[in-house]
Amino acid sequence: MPAIINYKICDQASACGGISICPVGAFTYNEKTKKIEIDNDKCISCGACAKTCPIGAIGVAKTQEEFEELKQAIEEDPRNPDDLFVDRFGGDIINQEVMVDFNQIDDIVSKQDCIIEIIDENNIMCLLKSITYNDILANTKYKKYYRCLITKEDNYGRYNINQLPSLLLCNNGKITKVIDGYYSESEKQKLFDAINQ
Repeated sequence: MPAIINYKICDQASACGGISICPVGAFTYNEKTKKIEIDNDKCISCGACAKTCPIGAIGVAKTQEEFEELKQAIEEDPRNPDDLFVDRFGGDIINQEVMVDFNQIDDIVSKQDCIIEIIDENNIMCLLKSITYNDILANTKYKKYYRCLITKEDNYGRYNINQLPSLLLCNNGKITKVIDGYYSESEKQKLFDAINQ
């Protein structure tokens, strides 16, 4: 019996644990479509993929009856992709309007109080476990939030960043604080406190 993905809550991240843990290579990431794919002819229903998914988006059936139950549960799931695909700290890039180039950071810092998130493609986290930008803006003094996707050539160390993703807090024309590392949804109050201190 095959594995099945609830695409209503799966963010299709290329770093999906199911891809790396599958012992038979049934899980792959299609770079062209930007989707996780399952080759159920290869799947041996071991369940490793389901165990590694932190949000329960992957199910594995041992029988046809179990598969139909999983399929029905997905169909009845009231959530939809819009619940997931909103801008989130450390998550995939959803809204291009908040994106800035690395060479724009100094200019933005000099002109407005804001938060600038620095990320790279190797630290994109699961959206469902990530804090929304709206939550961050609603619980801090900041009204503007930008994101910068860096490349290997960008010298982000000049901003005293030690770990990605990272937040630059900008006040009165300068970066006043750097918050390194990822904070999950369960740690959001900790992040709000760190920003507000």
